[in-house]
Amino acid sequence: MGESQATLASTIRPDEFNVRVVDSWLSALPHDGEKLLLSDDDRQALSRIAVPVSLPAADMPIYHERDAAQDVFLLMSGLVRTARTLASGRRQIIAFHWPGDVFGLSEHGAYVSDAETVAPTRLARLPMRYLDGAFLQHPALQGLFLVKTLNDLRETQHELVTKSQSDLPTRLAFFLLQCVEHPECYDAATQVVSLPIARADLADYLAAAPESVSRAFAQLEQRRLIRRISPQKIALDMTRIAPFCTLADR
Repeated sequence: MGESQATLASTIRPDEFNVRVVDSWLSALPHDGEKLLLSDDDRQALSRIAVPVSLPAADMPIYHERDAAQDVFLLMSGLVRTARTLASGRRQIIAFHWPGDVFGLSEHGAYVSDAETVAPTRLARLPMRYLDGAFLQHPALQGLFLVKTLNDLRETQHELVTKSQSDLPTRLAFFLLQCVEHPECYDAATQVVSLPIARADLADYLAAAPESVSRAFAQLEQRRLIRRISPQKIALDMTRIAPFCTLADR
C-alpha cells in the first residue's frame, strides 16, 4: 500500500484495539458478545507493532490480488470490501469488512483478493514479521486471532449456504439482517438500516444485476418485510424478515 494513497498517523492507542465477533459460542475466551476482550498486555503488544493508516475517501486501494502479502489489517473505523475479478471480467465482491474485522487473507505469500475502501477508513497495519514475534511473546493474543479467524470462517460458511440455496430476495434480506448487527448503519429504535454501500457494490456482492436487485427490493416490500424510505434508508419489519431468511420452506 503506497503512502501516496494514504495518510500515516503517529500511533494507535492501546484502548482502541477491538476485535469483532458475531457468535456466542466463544465460552472459552473472554468476550462481551460483540468483541473479544483483549488484555492490557495484548493491546500494548498490538500498539507497539501497528502502523496506523488513514484512507480519507471511498474506492482507495489497500492491496491488490497477487500482491506480496506482508501485512494483515485490523479495521479501526470505516468500511472495506474485498473482491476478485472473474475470468469473465466481472467483479465479485467476496465480503464487506466492518470495524473490528481482521483481513488480508493470503495464499503462498500473496493476497487472494483486492481490498478497497467503501468509505473513509482507518486501519491498523500489522506487519506479519512483527505479528509473529508478538504471538510468541503473548500466546493468548495468538489464540484470540485464531478464534477470530474461526469465527469469520463460520460466518462465511453461513453466507455461502444462504447464497447457494436461496433466491435473490432472500439473499438481499440476509444482507439487510447483517447490517442490523452494526450500529454504524442501524437504528434499533426505528428499525431503519442506512445502507453503507452503493447499489453497484450490493449487486456485485449478491452476484446479480442492479436491475434485479431493485426488483428484489420491490418483492421484499410487497411482502411487507421492508419499507423503502429512500434509496439508502430501509425500514425493516424484524418480526417478519428474520423468519423469511431461514432456509426452511416458507
